[in-house]
Amino acid sequence: MITLKGYQEQVLDALRGFFHATAQTRNPATAFGEVTRRYSGEAMPYLPVSVTGLDVNIPYVCLRVPTGGGKTLLACYAAGLAQREFLRTERAVVLWLVPSNTILDQTADALRDPRHPYRRALELACGAVEVVTIEEALRLSRAMVEGQTVVIVSTIQSFRVEDTTGRKVYDQNGAFAEHLLNVPVDRIPDLLKGADGKPKPSLVNMLRLRRPIVIVDEAHNARTELSFSTLGNVLPSCIVEFTATPAREKNPSNVLHRVSAAELKAAQMVKLPLRVITRHPSQRDQLLAEAITLRADLEKFAVAEGQQTTEYIRPILLIQAERVDTCEPLRDRLVREFSLLKDEVKISVGRLDELKDVKDIASPKCHVRVIITVEKLREGWDCPFAYVLCSLKDTRSATAIEQIVGRILRLPNAQAKRHPDLNCAYAFSVSESITDVLAELREALEHNGFTTAEAERIIIPVPQGTLPLGVQPQTVQLAPTEIDATVAQVQVAALAGKVRIDAATGTITIVVPLDQADTEKVKSCLMTPEAKAKVEAAAELVRKAEQAFGGTGAPRSPSPYEQQLDFLVPQLCFAENGMLYEFESTFLIEHPWKLSEKDASLVSNYDPRKRPVGYGGVLDVGEKGDVQAYVIHNPPDADFVGQLHQHVLQLGGAEHWSIEGLVAWLDGGIDHRDIPAGESAEFLRKVIRGLMATRAITDVDSLALDRFRLRDEIAARIQEHRESERKATFQSLLLPDSPLTVDEGRTINFKTMGYEPSRVYEGGFLFQKHYFGPKPGELSEKTADGQTTEEFRCAQFLDGLPQVQFWVRNLSRKPSSFRLQTSKDWFYPDFLCQLTDGRVLAIEYKGKHLYDGVDAEEKRAVGSVWASRSGGRCLFEMPTEGDFSGIMKAVQESSK
Repeated sequence: MITLKGYQEQVLDALRGFFHATAQTRNPATAFGEVTRRYSGEAMPYLPVSVTGLDVNIPYVCLRVPTGGGKTLLACYAAGLAQREFLRTERAVVLWLVPSNTILDQTADALRDPRHPYRRALELACGAVEVVTIEEALRLSRAMVEGQTVVIVSTIQSFRVEDTTGRKVYDQNGAFAEHLLNVPVDRIPDLLKGADGKPKPSLVNMLRLRRPIVIVDEAHNARTELSFSTLGNVLPSCIVEFTATPAREKNPSNVLHRVSAAELKAAQMVKLPLRVITRHPSQRDQLLAEAITLRADLEKFAVAEGQQTTEYIRPILLIQAERVDTCEPLRDRLVREFSLLKDEVKISVGRLDELKDVKDIASPKCHVRVIITVEKLREGWDCPFAYVLCSLKDTRSATAIEQIVGRILRLPNAQAKRHPDLNCAYAFSVSESITDVLAELREALEHNGFTTAEAERIIIPVPQGTLPLGVQPQTVQLAPTEIDATVAQVQVAALAGKVRIDAATGTITIVVPLDQADTEKVKSCLMTPEAKAKVEAAAELVRKAEQAFGGTGAPRSPSPYEQQLDFLVPQLCFAENGMLYEFESTFLIEHPWKLSEKDASLVSNYDPRKRPVGYGGVLDVGEKGDVQAYVIHNPPDADFVGQLHQHVLQLGGAEHWSIEGLVAWLDGGIDHRDIPAGESAEFLRKVIRGLMATRAITDVDSLALDRFRLRDEIAARIQEHRESERKATFQSLLLPDSPLTVDEGRTINFKTMGYEPSRVYEGGFLFQKHYFGPKPGELSEKTADGQTTEEFRCAQFLDGLPQVQFWVRNLSRKPSSFRLQTSKDWFYPDFLCQLTDGRVLAIEYKGKHLYDGVDAEEKRAVGSVWASRSGGRCLFEMPTEGDFSGIMKAVQESSK
């Protein structure tokens, strides 16, 4: 079983919260706003798709996961979350849509293989599972559909009438006659009719009846009007998209959660950074030789790695040839001039695809070390051993580069290597302009799901002549004797952080583009013409790199982060047995408490006898003795989610339950790791018996019909009791003699942290003091109606304060952010400031409508404790209604 990475857990938590809230509120827009506010700090608008078959209230969301992030594994768990949290059922039909037949076969094979992690994840999420392809689905029996969750893997094209398979999906098929026996009368209008006016036995009608969960892989390929209409044909219950590049323009996706490049890097999923080496077209042969040499050097490191860790890695070089007809001659040349064996070089082009015969490219028995292609590699081909890309083409299609770059990003075994050069990817390119190459690679990374800001930090141009490996972005390595240490000390101060010089090690790092005067200052520290030439070349490279990522390349002052200035923020800690631990939720409920002694009554408006409302139906006998069915459409209190839940109940079949059986089911469905099983079981018995008594329910089976809603109500009641216990402990910890403390030994330092916002500031104001540069993360200048946001005004105010040396927009729910614990959750102050006198100021801005709430009261309380126990080192303020006088008073007092 693959252990989920932290960012994957967060993706699934967001989806779980969305489905759970949608099932409860019956409003996906409200649920979407709540979840996006929780994870990005701002409630994003929900954009429904309204076509036939897709109700405006259907949950339709997108999860943005860059290449290498594990989309398929996440999709396995997503199917289970939709089934249990939204549909509230033990089994369902899942329609898993992929972009091509090749990927269909790969996906189906993996999901069916009992040894594959995807299959194991699917079973863990959904229970018993049967996986079939779309062709196999044409023979599905009713017993199979009703006996377990059925996953149908298909392409979206297979549901279009003009497709051969699509016609079979809609055609009359006797195998589905049994599926339509005893169909609830209110469901008949949902089914497509045959020539006789009766519901046609067909695969599409089975799907329409079962209201499938739809998973869409590479969803950016399925955002057309035709695709929406095709999806509508199966009457889905919900749709979850997975893609690296969500649609942004026409028919934009509802992106529920975004995964950043920094999260993938921290989770050891991808090779980053991407180091780039370019040569003029006249030096094509030299570029190829360098790429081959680099691959060989990496293999030496890989052998040493294997001797230390037993992990087998065989780095592979991908060569993009100029034309198809040059591939065979190029292989002959590699064999002749570079001592490669013919068996080590494979060609993958349209008519000659030698990769299809390679059974397991990661096996030690495989000899492949070089792959030659032209436009793209075989669809679905995936090999984390691919480390190096060498493009010999002067002009390249964006699609080809996009796909090939995606091939070299995955890190073998999703585990960081001991040798740092095995954690990077490498791109060699023929071009007259490195700026063009960097822009090309930036665009390729963006199409693999990385933002422009991420791409700028990922792509590192390497100066010519610096191979072999180990070179840093804009660092020039010289002999220490080539640097005049005395002059360097003077010039470093004059350069004000733009350049770092370490005379002892001989390294010079250029942080930002330099003007000629600054370049001359650096050169004045150097003793040889060769050293001065290297600095000139590096300065030019930095300028061109910044131009490639949308900058001007003009000289500028470095940000505090670029200068590597410390930004230390002390944590609030819990002192225990002479040790300091970050104060977090486990300290709130360490004392014993008995759930079984708590009140087991549920909210008064919960009645398990009143289940979701759907269509009404009437059966009557006509004058000729024939049975006639009438459907009452759209009762006033009907809604999409309510109707959907009724459809699920109708198809669930009869089951017989005991009180102990229901207790066991509920106990397994409610997270209570902090409560012993005996305590939870006794509480559940009290709930069930009390509910049956107050609602005059004599049959446990009827109560069990509403077990998913009952589970949620009980879970909410347990959480109320848990929060009551936590709140009491939290209040006691706010007292002066509690173990909470602030110590210089426990801090976070933004200098060592990645700053990866889901979005950056896009307004016209130029922030001068933001720690990571002029574009703070997750800061909006305008509201939806065009008004200036209060948080933006606060940021402007801080940027202009003379007592503030620099500040940072603190990102919500990022592992690199500063946080404080409340009785319920983590709290991430909006802004953190380093004051000129060395103190730290934390600011949480609150709108007037929230300022007096319980949540704001707890945040003020814990913020005040953090400040008061810091010995004057820390300050905390919570302004509201645009009144920043409290901040002014605090910083002025601290500067005295």
